[in-house]
Amino acid sequence: MRVSKPATDLKFNVAQLLREYTGAWRKYDFTEPVLPLDDTTEMRDLVGQVRFTRTASGVLVDVRAHGTVTMECIRCLNPATQHIEVSFRDEFHSRIDVNSGAPLPKPDEDDPFFLDELHMADVGEALREYVLLELPMQPLCRPDCRGLCPTCGADLNVEQCACADTAADERFEALRALLKPEQQ
Repeated sequence: MRVSKPATDLKFNVAQLLREYTGAWRKYDFTEPVLPLDDTTEMRDLVGQVRFTRTASGVLVDVRAHGTVTMECIRCLNPATQHIEVSFRDEFHSRIDVNSGAPLPKPDEDDPFFLDELHMADVGEALREYVLLELPMQPLCRPDCRGLCPTCGADLNVEQCACADTAADERFEALRALLKPEQQ
């Protein structure tokens, strides 16, 4: 499966920071109305802060951000809006020495983030990857969502259908007999 990587405006030029001493830093606040996460999902009203710290091989990026993501409820298929907060730290490695233009050796780390040839850090791509890790695997529109009737498909949050509970598992009948009448 190929996942497209949408372009964002969350790219920061760190060339000047790369010319400074190890430990030098810059901090920026950012807002982004929409951050595409994949072909169908996007994060809205993204607000955050990023701090870049100069390291020996590039820049260390500290990000704290929050926004909302609307997905499909797994029970009733209605929109389920989730507030997502993400915080991460990752290193962006330089491919090219900022002073000489000479290529730099590839880091030993698996799947690292790189600065591009113009020394831009694409924080949007890193943020997208970390937000995808924070998304709930089973989003719900509300904690007590009753879902859809398996027989007629009615939204049980909106209406009570006339379908009988015919799909009850007979192995649980002994337990059902223990329930008080008002609990059934």
